[in-house]
Amino acid sequence: MLNRFTSWLVTPWTQHITRSNYQKTDIANLSTYDSVKNGKKKYFRNNWSKWKQVPDEFFEPIAFDEIMDWKVAGWELPIDVCCLIRATNKDTKKVKEFVYKQRKAADNRIKELITDQNIELCITTHDAQHYLSFQDDDEGHI
Repeated sequence: MLNRFTSWLVTPWTQHITRSNYQKTDIANLSTYDSVKNGKKKYFRNNWSKWKQVPDEFFEPIAFDEIMDWKVAGWELPIDVCCLIRATNKDTKKVKEFVYKQRKAADNRIKELITDQNIELCITTHDAQHYLSFQDDDEGHI
């Protein structure tokens, strides 16, 4: 009786470890696995036609000021992030984003970026957002 019990305990674990049984599991048959294996992205249907059929009365109107307070003024940085810096090139409009956990590293990056007069900076901390840009006058003041 004890041999039968111990063999019952050991068999499920050994079956899952063997390669042949692993390939037969449901993990190998997931559609996301197949899409990665085939090199194609899985198609996700969107339901825009259903949303379009919903009458306007079902949606609550939101004022512009509420949206600005909610999305623009309501930013949240993760706790471990000290500073977020976005540098925008004025000519090409390309944006580079830098995220820092330490204030000293962020200060060094800001000092480096300020030397280029063709860059606008948006610096976001937990407390405030700051926008820095060179003026068009000849003095080069920020």
